[in-house]
Amino acid sequence: MIKILVIDDEKPTLAMFRLFLKAYGYDVYIAEDGEKGLKIFNEISPEIVFTDLKMPGIDGLEVLEKIRNSNIKSEVIIITGHGDMEKAVKALDLSASDFINKPVERQALNSALARAEKRMSQAKIEKFSLTEEQTDNRINIKIKGELSSKANDSLSKLLGSEQFDKVSKAIIIFDDSFSINKGGISTLINFAKGIRDKNISVVMEGLSYNYIRFFEMAGINKIADLVEEKIDE
Repeated sequence: MIKILVIDDEKPTLAMFRLFLKAYGYDVYIAEDGEKGLKIFNEISPEIVFTDLKMPGIDGLEVLEKIRNSNIKSEVIIITGHGDMEKAVKALDLSASDFINKPVERQALNSALARAEKRMSQAKIEKFSLTEEQTDNRINIKIKGELSSKANDSLSKLLGSEQFDKVSKAIIIFDDSFSINKGGISTLINFAKGIRDKNISVVMEGLSYNYIRFFEMAGINKIADLVEEKIDE
């Protein structure tokens, strides 16, 4: 049975998580602050951790950092609230597995759990890779692995290719292995803006429910349409 630890200083949030996660068949542990959470974490070595960002004492970023510095491999899902964008971006650089917004929706919880279990089955985080295919008036760009600022050269080279002179739509498709850090967000935004500057519409698809919410927080929805499912034309 998969062990899940939930760390949050709000009792109603803990009660909600415990109710849903137990109903799903998980072994659930809860903690009302970061210090207690880390103590339980070291005792039980949970496969999945949900931690709130804003907590008195040890906050979610410190919890995440200490987990990443431990010898225990866990998927850490950050619980965010309104105005937490800056800290959420910092969490990306500490390899947060996913984000889930308050108030927590069942769909968001299901998405976070599905993504965490997929990542658990991966031996390691995949390196960034990029493939593209031009069909008629559109170009499909598939992104795998971890997107960081190191991808800037590859994306800039693609943007400068003749393929973009022949299309009216660019579809960026994110693989299940996709993850992103702070530098990757800036790289992705600049790439999407560069496409839009060519009067080409941009669609981002294959994103999890929670990544769509996170990209909306980052303002990416202002330059690209964000969809979970593939586009049929």
